Amino acid sequence: MNDTASNGVARDRGHGERLRRWLLLDADRRALTGLLTLGLFLSIAIAGATNTTPFRVMVREGTHLERLFQSFTMALITGITVVVGLNQLVLSRELGSLDDQRERMAGTMEFRRDAEALLGSVASPEPASFMRSFVASCVDHATNLEDATAGNADRELRSDVTDLADRIEAQSTTIDDRLADAEFGRFEVVRAILNYNHSWLIYRTRSIRTEHTDSLGEDERAAFDDLVEVLKLFGPARQHFKALYFRWELVNFSRTILYIGVPALAISILSLLYLDPNSYAGTTAGVENLVLIVSAAAAVAATPFFLVVAYIVRLGAVAKRTLTIGPFALRDTPQSGELDLEG
Repeated sequence: MNDTASNGVARDRGHGERLRRWLLLDADRRALTGLLTLGLFLSIAIAGATNTTPFRVMVREGTHLERLFQSFTMALITGITVVVGLNQLVLSRELGSLDDQRERMAGTMEFRRDAEALLGSVASPEPASFMRSFVASCVDHATNLEDATAGNADRELRSDVTDLADRIEAQSTTIDDRLADAEFGRFEVVRAILNYNHSWLIYRTRSIRTEHTDSLGEDERAAFDDLVEVLKLFGPARQHFKALYFRWELVNFSRTILYIGVPALAISILSLLYLDPNSYAGTTAGVENLVLIVSAAAAVAATPFFLVVAYIVRLGAVAKRTLTIGPFALRDTPQSGELDLEG
């Protein structure tokens, strides 16, 4: 394959990955739901407009509309009931006994004390600022390690530590920039901290310490241990904020699907009761009005399903990326830079 063709394939692959990333992660879920709904409307309308058999004839000779909107009505009633149950399940964690609430509070405060002991200051209660403090502390501890080993006679050790510190600084700078204006409740906070490859950094730090253990003094070992400790705390912090984000999104999802589910159910019932082959005579832009009305009604009735798809694909992508909390890699990942969250 020549260079021009190779470059073309690479560009196509790059555009495809950006589109995939946008669909799975970056797109506003409600906007994506709207696009899917519009896509269904256009698909049905185009098929109805280009079919050689007139749509009214098909409706008159069959029971297409009745079966279609009966199915939508049953599915919407069942789906809305399930969503109400899901919402109750999510909220049940907030309705525990006083002992349960105190235990949760104690665990949170214990983690904050452990984190603040390594950060050297009282951490912000705001998630984005808290995680910015974490990545800044990782850079500080990496710099301390580099300073501690600067006078070591082992040249390979100094080179490995410098490379490690550079990688930590590069990743931390990228994450810090993304967290600067991020607000919890929006995906930006979780999106940013997902890209911090702390598992590999823990592995690399421990690996360097083990490989050069005979060359290390007490201060150098302590610097290695401090860096590992702050990287280890990043994992639980990320999982905690990911869990909070999931609950936040599930509440938003439940509320939104109720908002659109009731109108969708109403449209489905009205279509079932009142649409017939003689409804909406005439054409608009060369397309039968009945085709447009049925297309719109079917698209609106399917909107709650599209909302489910939009939310689940994002939550699934995030959950897959963070299945493990410790220094384990379930798949091949880059050692630095932005990670493929969807793979």
